[in-house]
Amino acid sequence: MDALTRWLRRRALRRTDLEPAVRDWLGAPWPDPRHAWRRTPFTVLDLETSGLDPRRDAILAVGLVDIDEGRIRMDSAWETLVAPPAGHAIGVPSIRVHGLMPERLASAPAAPQILPELARRLAGRVLVVHVGDVDRPFLERAFRDAWRCGLWVPFLDTARITSWLDTHPQLAGRHQQDVPYRRLTDIARSLGIPAGRQHDALSDALTCAQVFLAQAGRLERLGLGSLGAMRRIGA
Repeated sequence: MDALTRWLRRRALRRTDLEPAVRDWLGAPWPDPRHAWRRTPFTVLDLETSGLDPRRDAILAVGLVDIDEGRIRMDSAWETLVAPPAGHAIGVPSIRVHGLMPERLASAPAAPQILPELARRLAGRVLVVHVGDVDRPFLERAFRDAWRCGLWVPFLDTARITSWLDTHPQLAGRHQQDVPYRRLTDIARSLGIPAGRQHDALSDALTCAQVFLAQAGRLERLGLGSLGAMRRIGA
């Protein structure tokens, strides 16, 4: 955790209006970057949204699963639909991707209602996503809108790890910025992992978790098995 994030968290914890789940999440220590990845708790998450712009689009579904001691914990799997804000239109192109119809989302909880559970599940863990440039801004906005807090969690991006492994198979360092991200299903198939239903939040989170385990094993064999080394590559 950098000094600025540490200061922001301490400042937020001084507020008296925080919900207990938010206070517990902010107060939870970050996993030690010196620890081996197998000693590190991870939560793999995927979102379905109404578009790609967090300033005007909405979260429609969340799926996640934990990895503890190097194993996927199916008993931790959690998913929820999320009702968009009142008056928010879900376009036909978006529906064609994920199949989430407005009438199906109408009775779902709104984003502020699911955030306490999400914060509880992220407390003290490393967040793993695929193409974080898409999912993280949506989560960042949701946390700021609800609680005036940033998404202050350590994270890893399986797309960035893939790019690094493709271009730097034996060197420690950051991935090349000009290497295009690949689809999660393509990466899974290249690793011999059967991809589940695409654009289903929980199914994609499970696929991402399996991809991450394969990547973590490969990095470990390269001598890059600590959380800190993985974050230098995939954060």
